[in-house]
Amino acid sequence: MEQEKTGDIFYGSATVGTKGQIVIPVKLREVFNIKAGDTLFFVGKPEQGGFAIMKLERMLMLQRELEEIQQQVSKIKGGK
Repeated sequence: MEQEKTGDIFYGSATVGTKGQIVIPVKLREVFNIKAGDTLFFVGKPEQGGFAIMKLERMLMLQRELEEIQQQVSKIKGGK
């Protein structure tokens, strides 16, 4: 069971090269449909020691979804 959980989130590892480049593991590229020329968006929290990478298209979709939620919340608050 534990193997299945980590299999859904762990796709391999990469070593940072001298120019700061990494190779994205094949399985990760396949699952997330990452192709040459795609733009990736990097976000992180230095104080927590972590970061994440998203396809730019998904980040823009997330932004739109959050804006819609914000509008709905504003309508609810305005109705009070």
